[in-house]
Amino acid sequence: MKKLFALLIAALLWATAPAHTFAQDKDALTASIEQYYSSLPQAKRDYKSRLRPILIQGAMNIETDALVRSLKKPVVYRYDNYLFVAGTYRNYPIVISRTEQGLANTAASTILAIEKFNPIAVINQGTAGGSDPAVHVGDIVIGEKSIPSSAFYTNQSPAGAGVDYTDQEMRGVYAYDRVDETFKRRGEFFADRTLLELAKRVAASEKEFTVATGTIASADWWMSWVDYINFLRERYGITASEMETVSAAQICHNANIPFIGIRVISDNDINDEDYRFDVSDRSQKFALLLAERYIIDVLRK
Repeated sequence: MKKLFALLIAALLWATAPAHTFAQDKDALTASIEQYYSSLPQAKRDYKSRLRPILIQGAMNIETDALVRSLKKPVVYRYDNYLFVAGTYRNYPIVISRTEQGLANTAASTILAIEKFNPIAVINQGTAGGSDPAVHVGDIVIGEKSIPSSAFYTNQSPAGAGVDYTDQEMRGVYAYDRVDETFKRRGEFFADRTLLELAKRVAASEKEFTVATGTIASADWWMSWVDYINFLRERYGITASEMETVSAAQICHNANIPFIGIRVISDNDINDEDYRFDVSDRSQKFALLLAERYIIDVLRK
């Protein structure tokens, strides 16, 4: 009884702790991971590999730490202030990329990765906000497609008329069209079929994950307006929202490199589920399982 009482008190204290304590815990973890990366061997020359590596991306330290620690013989490469860690996993070359947050950083990091490491496939993973009441914190979202949710047209309205956020139409972003050999507007990017099928197999075989397949929306915002989140879901069918996937998808589409986005739900305002950074290792584990399947079923077949 005393033990149960102590556990209840501890839970109560955790639930009522000031919000800044949680943020400080994240900052402390981020700093310790940065120290770990600095302690690894630092590359003195460009990357060379007989086999083209799989590139796995994450925006932050907490979204890449578990991946890096899974590598054998990790070596750090730094290009234009972007961090990459190369090693092997299941005896196959893997490069982990810390893209940094946001669309521009992710695009720049992806281009650098393509130039410096020549990846055979790209898996972008990390945390995301839930945009559907059916997904909860800790759930995995397999991105069947990704969209640029801030790339839209609006009709003109006069000053003082107010703003109707539903008055929009998807404009898309410019991506290369190989048929016409020019850049055209594109409002969605589909996952590579092979990677998507393998991700679904991982979901079916690994019972520790609750998985949904859907649309990942990317924009340079942290969206917490529930009405707007609901509108985006109703208009574009989105399942999760974050700040990186679609820009990596766009660059990989331009470069004709197989791509998929994988996200773990870290918060869901629709369900009143607060942000938790500690679920970030779940998407990393799922991404590694997917990479392993790709190595076995595709690259070594």
